[in-house]
Amino acid sequence: MKKLYKYYLIVFFPIFSSGQISTFHSGFNDIFFKTDSRPWLKFYNTDSDTLVAPNTDTIQYFSLDSKLFSIGSANKSDYACTYLFSASLFSNFKNKITFTSHFDYLAGNHNKLIKEFQDSLFIFPGFGREKSRLQYNLKYFVNKFITVDFGKGKHFIGNGYRSLMLSAEHSPYPYLKLSTEFGRVKYYNLYTTFLDIQDPNQNRKKHSSIHFLDFSLTENINIGIFEGVLWQAKNENYNRGYDLEYLNPIIFYRPVEFSKHSPDNVLIGGNFNAKIKTTTFYGQVLLDDLNISRQKDRDEGYSEGFFQNKFAYQLGLKSSFKKINLLLEYNQAQPYTYAHKEPMQSYTHFNQALAHPLGANFKELLMLANYSKQKWKFSIKLTHAKVGLDSLYSHYGQNIFVSDFEAQGVGSQYSYGNFNGQGVSTIINTLHTEILYSFKWFDLFGSVFYKNKKSDLLDQTLLWYSVGIRTFPFSTFKDY
Repeated sequence: MKKLYKYYLIVFFPIFSSGQISTFHSGFNDIFFKTDSRPWLKFYNTDSDTLVAPNTDTIQYFSLDSKLFSIGSANKSDYACTYLFSASLFSNFKNKITFTSHFDYLAGNHNKLIKEFQDSLFIFPGFGREKSRLQYNLKYFVNKFITVDFGKGKHFIGNGYRSLMLSAEHSPYPYLKLSTEFGRVKYYNLYTTFLDIQDPNQNRKKHSSIHFLDFSLTENINIGIFEGVLWQAKNENYNRGYDLEYLNPIIFYRPVEFSKHSPDNVLIGGNFNAKIKTTTFYGQVLLDDLNISRQKDRDEGYSEGFFQNKFAYQLGLKSSFKKINLLLEYNQAQPYTYAHKEPMQSYTHFNQALAHPLGANFKELLMLANYSKQKWKFSIKLTHAKVGLDSLYSHYGQNIFVSDFEAQGVGSQYSYGNFNGQGVSTIINTLHTEILYSFKWFDLFGSVFYKNKKSDLLDQTLLWYSVGIRTFPFSTFKDY
């Protein structure tokens, strides 16, 4: 009898860890290089696209494995253990329909920084209010050109370590994704529902529609066009729901958005990468609330920094030589980028930014490197960021949850004269170094994480040590 089904089950057991919890990705994301386990993807689901069914003719396939065990302490008086229990299931029907699901449960005695994060944002980073999360993806291959994905998870757009368009540092969300590929063109439609929980007693819905067009100029050069619009499901006057205009699969929403008197948060941008031998150059640029009509000769009060003309950009390179992988990346977002006059329509989900985790009003430089020799692996990650934070009763543009109509600066609501780094200048430096030895069934590792956050108002230094075992790369430290 012909075999039609394949099942893949992975059950993950306890995790003990010290330090701070970062987003737990259920997929096999590298601790430093988020796209190492994949080709140079421009738009992927961080969970469902990373779990691959085993190559076997068996009707059912089950695997039981441990995910991570680590233990450590910051100092003699501060010690914490974190546990993560996870299970994953994969099924395949005639190579036409696939289903992937991941369940994670978080437990343990978290350190005081995680407790402070939870107290201030009402969530566990990457999870939400609860310590458990379920992510799933149902994929249907319509034909050789079109694929439909439906589920709950996270996506990432770009080629670098960070993304200024859509990252995966936040909680999962429901989505519908259409992927179309023909010749040199790949085109994606992503329809989602996000939640605004600034009021901890409410889950207020906001929807988004995102287009991403990727075009291969040559075998080694790609360019991409990004467009996204986000709007609240209802306000005091009426219940909008999911606007039918935004179901239009054709790229460029701006004319539609203008026809609706521009009530929504629209972002546009570009992505590129070029590969030369073993080196890849990449970058992104994002525009938010572009208003080219406001110029010096048209507005008497105009000066540099009008808050509506907001942008962010990224430049980076990745290279490999003699078993050494290297990544250098620079990210910058101007004040108030991703924010909106209606705070609920900010580019956020579950009290976390949908793009860069620092929000806006920052400059960041990071370096990542790893080296492998036989069963040994050495990794190091350095980040340096300059952020302009708010002081009491001020809004300088880093906090994207606040209305940009409350912008700090001259010119009333137009807030002229804004510049990157304005406000309370804060320097954030992090260092994460690790040594790992691979056994047959697991990896034994030890790591050191250092973080310093300094401004005129504070000087905070953290140092964490961790040792443990794990079955694939995983990190428990926030590098922002």
